[in-house]
Amino acid sequence: MGIIHTSGKWTAVRPSPPQVSGLGTNHVEWGRPTGTRKSGYRFTGGETQALLTGAEFTLATFTHENFSVFSDGVQQFDVELQVNVTFEDGKTKDFTFKFHHNETDNNGPHPNDIVSLPEFISPETVTVDGQQYKVMLSGFKRGGRIVREFDSPEDGSNSADIVAVFAKPGKADVAITHVQAGGKLPGTQADEYVEIFNRGTEPADLSGWTLRARNSGKQFTFPAGTELRPGTRFRVYTNERHPETGDFSFGSGEPVWDDVADVAFLADDKGKRVSLYRYGQKITPAPPEEVKGHGEAHPRVVARNSDKQSLGTQKVVVSVPKDSPLRFHPDENTLSLWNTRQNKENKFTGTVSEDGRTLTVDVDFDIPAGDEQPIWVQLTVDSGARPGTYAVHWELGELGSVDTTVIVN
Repeated sequence: MGIIHTSGKWTAVRPSPPQVSGLGTNHVEWGRPTGTRKSGYRFTGGETQALLTGAEFTLATFTHENFSVFSDGVQQFDVELQVNVTFEDGKTKDFTFKFHHNETDNNGPHPNDIVSLPEFISPETVTVDGQQYKVMLSGFKRGGRIVREFDSPEDGSNSADIVAVFAKPGKADVAITHVQAGGKLPGTQADEYVEIFNRGTEPADLSGWTLRARNSGKQFTFPAGTELRPGTRFRVYTNERHPETGDFSFGSGEPVWDDVADVAFLADDKGKRVSLYRYGQKITPAPPEEVKGHGEAHPRVVARNSDKQSLGTQKVVVSVPKDSPLRFHPDENTLSLWNTRQNKENKFTGTVSEDGRTLTVDVDFDIPAGDEQPIWVQLTVDSGARPGTYAVHWELGELGSVDTTVIVN
């Protein structure tokens, strides 16, 4: 999909506490302040890279300005949000969500206010390339962790990223999203875990599904009756149990996951692979390339294989923004990888989209363990291109994604 632009406005507070102001803007406030400031929410959008693969992206920054107020008995209420998304082709679409606010007693057992997401899947849909999608808020991201409930201390402004996905309506979509290898507990590494996320709009029955580690061969089977609701996550620990994330464990007295590099496999109850997660590889963007006026650009990344096995063939998608002066020419439909073992350039032929903005190619990453190799493509820079800095986005299959930069002078 590429770059999108987001903005938002708060549209309603129900039931209403006293002195609500700012409706129709990105900053809503409420309450009779005990000091000089009211409490409120702020939505800060902007440009972000969004994909249609179910990958999570940062939609905006959410800020709760939490100050002591009198709410006249209205302690819990819903704050409604309308998010406008502008796509690369100029199409715009509004999506609506609901935030639940608990204006807790500042002197009670839980003095921090609580913000949660009771309605986190937009009722609206948008059609992109003939496929319908809904926007799903997967949670608040703070300190590297995504949660559905935001605990906000008093007397300050508390912020978190709002993380979202474009979800296909009417189906579950379960994927491994993280492997936390190399636990902090010596020896057993019992605190290692795998995180599994339902990024679809329907619940998933995981009864009989299996999670397997490639290197150790250890396997976990989900018990009968296991259901993963939309927008929620389970964790499967090596040898710990945490009820708040599903209470699942391999029950292994020794490490399950390789500290350096490994592959996690998730299969359904028929043994069909549902998701694969590879970690330990590193994709590094090369320094920005400067181009004087029109001509050619050769953005590149460097791939490092830390695994014990081959990285295999991956689908690589390289894309540039629609409003940039960069494009792929139909004759420039190859991706090059420098094979350090053979000391030669390997070329892989792909397909250029009709608008010249995307190259899709299958690449055999024949990179020896512990080695790294540069990868590059050729782009045409339009004649008369306006000076500026332009992003080139790389999706490298199981190896992840990265952005590089071309500077046109």
